[in-house]
Amino acid sequence: MKDNKLTMENKLRVLSKWLKEYHDEAFVDGLVELEIQHAVNECMHKIGDYTEEILDMNEEQINNEL
Repeated sequence: MKDNKLTMENKLRVLSKWLKEYHDEAFVDGLVELEIQHAVNECMHKIGDYTEEILDMNEEQINNEL
């Protein structure tokens, strides 16, 4: 079970890293589209930060959040 937990944790850490590094560089034409693109990038980074924060919690912290 320990190997399975480590594997899942590693997969989630990779996901967190990818989310934090995400940057959509597609060409957009217009201010509204640019703001939407910026908001999406920011949202991805926040989700990555939250995921990393949760992964770094100890058992007591997790139980307190539940």
